[in-house]
Amino acid sequence: MSVTIRIPESAHAVARRHAEANNRTIGEVIAEAIERYDEEQWWAEVHAGYARLRANPVESAEYDAEMALWDSTLVDGLEEWPYEGVDELIAKLDGEKAS
Repeated sequence: MSVTIRIPESAHAVARRHAEANNRTIGEVIAEAIERYDEEQWWAEVHAGYARLRANPVESAEYDAEMALWDSTLVDGLEEWPYEGVDELIAKLDGEKAS
């Protein structure tokens, strides 16, 4: 299903330019832009929530204690970051991306 919305001509021109440059429809470009905006807003709320948490020393300490408790339940045998061999793995993956 699709609907008609009114947008400024300048926004339509930008959407059309991106659509033509990427062989997509204007609707696809606008839908992706809205999805990205929605995700951006979601992450902004997450970061704001953590900022509020960290602004309260008592709640922040309680959160850290709870996370430490949950971390102790892991039986993966991994030490704290940086894990052994991680730098080599990252370098290998970066090399694969470059080729």
